Amino acid sequence: REIHLKAGQKLVIEAGQELTLKAGGSFIKLDASGVTVFGPLAKINAGGSPGSGSGIALKSPLQPGAADADKAGGPMDEALANPLSKTKPTGQYPMSL
Repeated sequence: REIHLKAGQKLVIEAGQELTLKAGGSFIKLDASGVTVFGPLAKINAGGSPGSGSGIALKSPLQPGAADADKAGGPMDEALANPLSKTKPTGQYPMSL
């Protein structure tokens, strides 16, 4: 639901053609033609403050399930054979080993 990007000194987001930020029917678009700001009201240097997210919530790793459910000594899947590699022809390469 949220993505947080935080950098201590610099954060660079780079796109080859276009970068667009969209929210609530408004957007800011940066492309080769310039900067486009679209919305019912564009506030530039009009106060306000940046939004803050809900913070980071790391999840602990889960126990593997497939290996625990398998039975010891059961039949294994058939192994697939690897194709034989062709040897390099030495006639065309006089310095080959």
